[in-house]
Amino acid sequence: MALMVLTLSNLDGEHRISCPLHASLTLGCGPDCDVTFEGVGILPRHCVLYRTGERTFQIIGVYAAAQFSVNGVTSSELEVNVPFKFGIGGEVFDVDIAEGKAEVPLREEAEGAPAGQRPSRREYLLKPITLKPRAGQRVGEVILEAAPPPENEVPMPTQAASPPALTVEAMVETPLPADEDDEEEESSKLVLVGLLVCGAMIAGIVYWPQHLDQLSAAKPDVLLPPVVAPALSPEATVRACEDLIRAGAPKLAAQMLMPLAEKGNLVAMHQLAVALRASGKFGEEVVVVLQKAVEGGRREALHDFVSVVDDEENPARYTEGALQQLQLAAKLGETSAWMPLGERYEYGNGTKPDIKLALAAFEKARMAGDKRAAAKLSAKQGALDRVAAYVRSWNEVSVAKLLEHVAAGQGKFFTLDHPPMEVLLRQEEEMRDRWPLRRIGVVAGAQAELETFDLIKVTQPFQFEVQRGERIARGKGVLVCQVQRDVADHWRITDASDSIEVNELLPAKEQFVSAASLRELKPAFTHEEQVDESRLEILEQMRGLEATEDFKPALTVLMNAMYEFPQDTFWQPFADKLCDRMARQLFMSGKWLDAAWAEQVHQFAEHGSVSAMLLEGHLYAAGYGCQRSAAKSLALYQKAFEAGKRRDARFYYAEALFQGQGVPQDIEKAGALVLAFMSRSKHPLEAYLAAHLLWRKAEHDPALWQDVYDTLSRAVEKFPPAKNLAGMVLLNHGQTTKERRTGFAAIKAAAEEGVVEAMKSISQCYLEGVGCEKDLHLATFWKQKAMVTEPPRRRHYTEFEE
Repeated sequence: MALMVLTLSNLDGEHRISCPLHASLTLGCGPDCDVTFEGVGILPRHCVLYRTGERTFQIIGVYAAAQFSVNGVTSSELEVNVPFKFGIGGEVFDVDIAEGKAEVPLREEAEGAPAGQRPSRREYLLKPITLKPRAGQRVGEVILEAAPPPENEVPMPTQAASPPALTVEAMVETPLPADEDDEEEESSKLVLVGLLVCGAMIAGIVYWPQHLDQLSAAKPDVLLPPVVAPALSPEATVRACEDLIRAGAPKLAAQMLMPLAEKGNLVAMHQLAVALRASGKFGEEVVVVLQKAVEGGRREALHDFVSVVDDEENPARYTEGALQQLQLAAKLGETSAWMPLGERYEYGNGTKPDIKLALAAFEKARMAGDKRAAAKLSAKQGALDRVAAYVRSWNEVSVAKLLEHVAAGQGKFFTLDHPPMEVLLRQEEEMRDRWPLRRIGVVAGAQAELETFDLIKVTQPFQFEVQRGERIARGKGVLVCQVQRDVADHWRITDASDSIEVNELLPAKEQFVSAASLRELKPAFTHEEQVDESRLEILEQMRGLEATEDFKPALTVLMNAMYEFPQDTFWQPFADKLCDRMARQLFMSGKWLDAAWAEQVHQFAEHGSVSAMLLEGHLYAAGYGCQRSAAKSLALYQKAFEAGKRRDARFYYAEALFQGQGVPQDIEKAGALVLAFMSRSKHPLEAYLAAHLLWRKAEHDPALWQDVYDTLSRAVEKFPPAKNLAGMVLLNHGQTTKERRTGFAAIKAAAEEGVVEAMKSISQCYLEGVGCEKDLHLATFWKQKAMVTEPPRRRHYTEFEE
């Protein structure tokens, strides 16, 4: 016979143990293991070696924490061919197959059986038991020390050493009262005898281990006769063993049932397997015995057979052999086998995954009353309900509930391939905007096709009626969805597509755009209707722009309108408003949020938007989204002014000419643009610029200082720099001390409002005593404050209202 040879690398020689084909060995540190190891981390029942082929072994850890290594690879389950190196508990062993006799003797050889005799069924079924020999001789079931009596002394029994007499024969031989019904009397006798035998055995189990020590210590000279149990019929023995199992003595029951099971008694085989399973750890002999009982015709053993095959402790639970055993039980009519069979077909344990076979098995299990199968089959209904609810949600005004139906990482939805959630929401909003009135409902005929029990394809028919004004479209359609169960056990739609069949179009077919999908069905608008539709869409995107400062959607819809209607200018006022808002945000934060917006602003400017021209000029002046260029900035301001003669364009053009930053200063041209139009303006920026130009003239004509002051006085309340400049006029050109003190107060007020130039001026006033008393401390304070204060942000023209 071919043996498996374990060679311990840290010991000399080899240690052999028998392992025939399709047999298994249990390894661990426990006394009941076939191979016992000692080492760190070795569990009492660590792992099991299955010989699956001539040179192939499968090694499975009994517990998740049971680790071992094969050829240096640590695992808890793998299949390997011999020879290989097996590591456990810090030791490494060489494993190979050899021909020869096992070092470890067979159990029957240890008990004195003839060499070469095949092990009996009893030794195959019972696990090895470690016997601790005790010096003495065996008397019945009691071992007494064999001490010779002293010479000339007659052995006498001692009362202390004698156990209580237990005579089963007397109880059995006592005549029972006669009864008219012989069969009932015989049954009663058998039950009574069985109970008496059970009581005697249990008393022996409890009492004899304690009494043995007393006998050993007393060293009795008289040997006690053995207790002889009465001979029982097989049926009575089985019933007595059933009582023992219920009484919590399965091991004793197994010993009594073993001879009957070896003789082929099917009932004894069944109860023997039950006793072995109740004895403790799972053993493959339980499955073997039950299978023989089932194959022999013991139908009552089928339920227990299925239970042990699908036992969590069964190492072969998910093998092909277990699948065949479950199929056998189901074929013989055991309904409890259908649920585990369905799970094997679903997950492909011992066979290829087959969802149809799994469904059929679960359906039979459900019909048998298994609630687990009912829960499995409810997956189809859950997916159907989700798709039906999704179709009904198309009638709702809000798209918020879409998040309840659609998975976050969805696939293809109608015409969109893996769209972000915001794009998908926008698509649903467009359908609702396009058809304000919708009546969409599901119809009968929905089907669910399982790919797995967590991924189901659903086909849902629906009917629809959508309306916009006088246009009405009626028809039917089919929605096809992939529905998946998420980690929270909720069904979510991951893919969706639909096809429609239009039955009626009112008032005329020509007023609709033909489509194969409901979301592609649109009214065929006239040019005027298209413009109105585009205008409404722009208004929708412009709404709330001041609060959100999210310019991207509005830019997108305006760009679409500009290209869709190149001959129309209805979009320009909206583009001007958007660009003014973007310019204000630029002036307020000093940042340009998205460099890509510069190109869109340029396109608006190229198509005639004055505000876009001004905004592009600001971007060139500051170098945001483009390379800084004062010349291009001035050219854009001039283009904007010449395009519309707007006041804000005039102001920025004149301001650029007056400041001359990066371009030659042109005071005369700036004055021509400003003085004739802005000297009487109440707009703070216009008044401030006009005052600067008048200041230049007043330096040559003092009579104009009053005009300078009057112009500035119209801007001092809204524009602090104008307050500073007005104070300078009074301080330097005032006729009275009161005017000069008023000028000093205006400059100080501007300095306190953060005008850096006013801080410098007030510091000089304290230093020289102009308009105030000299104060070197305050002069130094304001000078230092001017050095650390950032200039106030630039104000946009549209921030002020006249």
